Amino acid sequence: MSEQHPESVGRIWLDVVATARRSAADGLVVGTSGNVSARVGDLVLVTPSGVPYDRLGPQDAVGVDLEGRQVLGDLGPTSELPLHLAVYRSTDAAAVVHTHAVHATAVSTLVSEVPLVHYAAAIL
Repeated sequence: MSEQHPESVGRIWLDVVATARRSAADGLVVGTSGNVSARVGDLVLVTPSGVPYDRLGPQDAVGVDLEGRQVLGDLGPTSELPLHLAVYRSTDAAAVVHTHAVHATAVSTLVSEVPLVHYAAAIL
């Protein structure tokens, strides 16, 4: 389990919830698609599977270690957890926001490959 203070974990979880809710409000996700996580030391807080963002609350916190073992919460982590863990293992990222924006999803149905066009993609 993380050596972080419980109040730090609680505060960061509220940031995860706020980010998830904003991504839904901004149209970047629909329903339960997409996911958000944040790293707190050796703990990764991640949105749970199957919970709409507008219903997320403090009781829905899910935490895993960097090996993916659940150490916090009763709900299961997002099915996209391996993506989040890969980012945390290979970078010093503090958070990951994975969206399923409508326009990006539409493009993905039309072409087989979308080239990386932003320099930040090189770090992944």
